[in-house]
Amino acid sequence: MIKANSCKCCMCGKPAVAFWPCNDPDIPQHPYCRKCLDAEKMKTIIAVCGDEEDKRLFNQFKKQK
Repeated sequence: MIKANSCKCCMCGKPAVAFWPCNDPDIPQHPYCRKCLDAEKMKTIIAVCGDEEDKRLFNQFKKQK
């Protein structure tokens, strides 16, 4: 079994902390560092909710990082 900490983030190349997504065996998983993982999770929430308020919160989140 491959552990995330032995991989590099697929977005930025930093050491990975987790694979995402981890809930569907039909969707390929990719390793992400904490910063990129948080951003990808937020994108998923926005895609599901689609609310303008969520998009505003995501933009604020990106500015903080």
